[in-house]
Amino acid sequence: MLLSAPIDAVYTWVNGSQTGYRALLELYSDRPRNLNPERFRDPCDMLRYSLRSLELHAPWVRHIYLFTCRPQVPAWLRRDHPRLRIIHHDEVGTDPGVLPTFNSNVIESLLHLLPGISDRFLYFNDDYFLGAPIAPFDFFTPAGRMKVFGTLVGERFRCRIYERQLFSFGLLEHSPLLIDRHEWAAMQSAAPTEFTALHSHRFRQSSDLRPDRLYRWHLLTQRRDRAVAEPFWRYLRYARFIKVTHDQARLERAFTALRRTRPKFFCLNDDQGDEPNPACLATVSKLLTDFYPQPCAFETARR
Repeated sequence: MLLSAPIDAVYTWVNGSQTGYRALLELYSDRPRNLNPERFRDPCDMLRYSLRSLELHAPWVRHIYLFTCRPQVPAWLRRDHPRLRIIHHDEVGTDPGVLPTFNSNVIESLLHLLPGISDRFLYFNDDYFLGAPIAPFDFFTPAGRMKVFGTLVGERFRCRIYERQLFSFGLLEHSPLLIDRHEWAAMQSAAPTEFTALHSHRFRQSSDLRPDRLYRWHLLTQRRDRAVAEPFWRYLRYARFIKVTHDQARLERAFTALRRTRPKFFCLNDDQGDEPNPACLATVSKLLTDFYPQPCAFETARR
């Protein structure tokens, strides 16, 4: 595949504060952990700033898809932008009974079904950001093989697809994921029983199959001619993962380093439990407005 082929970007997003959404969660939930607010909130408007970072540092991306539940759309989003595609969960083909789903693993498993999506696309969470210019070559080798992020040195143990692991790889996994939609589909076709079980979980469970992890395993074992692992020591030269906790001093130290290094990829992961620290949120907002002060073309108006 030529590196000049179009590449789209996909965001998954939800507005947990929208009227009626909490009631919908409670209607289907049978345990408190399903209502974990970290999974549904965006207190610092991160999607807005992630889009700014994408437009600033990856202007070569063709279309941007926002994949969300009906009827949600950010109020500030310019819906008529020609490069923007807003797709709701019920617009892709799923088995009866899957929707509504509040499980990010289920939602991610449907990405290859987005209408018109490029053969290869970048998948972003709304807390992923670009801190410096990137190019398609950041995701491919000179020979055109896909770089696989998120492993130590390319280990190929299938048990890695589950959250219960001997070692945590979270530090390495929180970055944009290059997805080949044909391989995403092939991965699922090879494990139909497991994906059927996953689709029965409306909320995330610790035993969930993780599509992103299974995809890495799939590429590194079944498609070695098309993919190659990017070892952790090289990946960490241009990527950072920061947990946003209640520890203000620690957060400020991490942000000082972030301002100095400006890595290509960074993630600001919400880990503040039920009650976010207003001072920490203000620190996050200050960093984002400093890094990305100008509205992007996908916003309706200046703030």
